[in-house]
Amino acid sequence: MTRMRKASPTVCILIVSICMYVSRSFADLDIKSIDTVKLHALVVNNAYELEAGRERQFTVIDARTKKEYDEAHIFSSISIPEDNFETSMHLLPQDKRVLLIVYCNDAKSDISKKWAEKAAAAGYVNIAIYKAGFLIWKESKMPIAMLNGI
Repeated sequence: MTRMRKASPTVCILIVSICMYVSRSFADLDIKSIDTVKLHALVVNNAYELEAGRERQFTVIDARTKKEYDEAHIFSSISIPEDNFETSMHLLPQDKRVLLIVYCNDAKSDISKKWAEKAAAAGYVNIAIYKAGFLIWKESKMPIAMLNGI
């Protein structure tokens, strides 16, 4: 019969501390939501900041397909399709604390959520989803860019 040894109080405290730290780290990864008015203010402010020579404080990511992005997208966003996340993540900021705002077409799609989960798994800790999506942005006559000139 094998005898089990009692764990020392120090080992028990260490294990409990590690568990608490890990659970708190995952709790910090709450993915926020952002609305049209707030995103518009950020995009406009960002344009002024960049023109003034200041660094970008956040990045807006279009998680839709490259074709959809090329047709029209939120002004100043970058294209990192959810299905190409791993091959395009080099476009993301090196600083994993920078705010990333991700969107897809509309609230019915879960593409933004999948993208945000991949970004969180890659170590990004400040992620917000624009749940209304590009279709509402466009209907609201917010600033868009078109690469194909459509």
